[in-house]
Amino acid sequence: MLDQSISKKAIKLLGINTWKKFQPGTEYSNFVADTYEQIEGKLSAGEYQFSRFAKKSFKGKVGWAFASAADELVAKKLNDNIRRLFKVRPSDRHAIVKQTISLAKDSQPVTIARLDIKDFYESLDRTSIVKFITEEWLLSHQNRMALKQWDIQLASQEIQGLPRGMSLSSTLSEIRIRHFDKQMKLDSKVYFYARYVDDIIVFYSGEQAQLESMMKERLKASAEELSLNTDKSFYTTLNDSSRGNVTEIDYLGYKLQIENCPRKFKNRRKVKVLISNNKINKIKERVRRAFRAYSKDRRYSLLLARLKFLSANQYIIGDIERTKLKSGIYYNYPLINDHSQLKELDAFYQKFINSSKEPAYSAMQLIKNHGGAASDIRLKQIVTLRQHSANN
Repeated sequence: MLDQSISKKAIKLLGINTWKKFQPGTEYSNFVADTYEQIEGKLSAGEYQFSRFAKKSFKGKVGWAFASAADELVAKKLNDNIRRLFKVRPSDRHAIVKQTISLAKDSQPVTIARLDIKDFYESLDRTSIVKFITEEWLLSHQNRMALKQWDIQLASQEIQGLPRGMSLSSTLSEIRIRHFDKQMKLDSKVYFYARYVDDIIVFYSGEQAQLESMMKERLKASAEELSLNTDKSFYTTLNDSSRGNVTEIDYLGYKLQIENCPRKFKNRRKVKVLISNNKINKIKERVRRAFRAYSKDRRYSLLLARLKFLSANQYIIGDIERTKLKSGIYYNYPLINDHSQLKELDAFYQKFINSSKEPAYSAMQLIKNHGGAASDIRLKQIVTLRQHSANN
């Protein structure tokens, strides 16, 4: 039976990343004890009151963060309980893309739609979701009260829908839209449907107009507050010679270049799998920002950590029981079958660190001069970083 209590044991299991964010300079055991004391004091008052949420930028959109470690950990435990009780399983990005590639290779004619739900988190009806969860009576009284107080604090700050940047929002959104997912998969003309947050891909045996009409109808019946973002919708029909030799689809950070019409009908299509151009450009920009930040704060260990995160295979520590999660460009894009972009990134990095322009020049001068002529350890680490990651 699931232990739903917001206990000291739960805080210890879930608190690693929160500790690193709020109090990395303290001992973990002291952080757990102090934070739990704060939580226990609020819970003993009857209802846990959340502090005012902090506004932040989240992937170019407005996001929200918890103001204290106590608030964040109460929400993490609440989220963990809801996920388990309502059997919410996160979509597997790699599995979705892998299946998409496999189906794209099939020679049969098909309509492929890549769709986006408009303002997904902001548009969701938070009141209906909270009401549904609390009226199911799966959550304990303590957790129901915490969820209601979270909702009340959002309402007091006039935050619409579900706040970006909070894991609880992801879980609640999955519960709200799961009926739509089920209805889409039941349609006789849909032979593949997948959704990753608000990004949808559909393989459909009918016409584009039929698919658009059907999706709008299902979405209205399942979550009427949501609508498709027509500006980001993409449709294509494979085996249609009028569309050229190659169809290009961007989905979940990948770029798929699909042979439109195989030479022989029974042949499988060729599919080239690359990293999307947007992701490549983001990696380059983050390298620039990492060196720019180092020029200002001179925190070399942070610079090295950032570069390794962007380029090399490594592990990062998760929340529960210090679980290890794989990170790095090779783990994030394991399905690519064309490695030209990785060579492009290597070339960009080497050119960048040898540039006479800012922000690279000032940062590299600091690295070269550190420790005097007798020590060039840092310079060797920076120069060989991309070469090392390419061999991982």
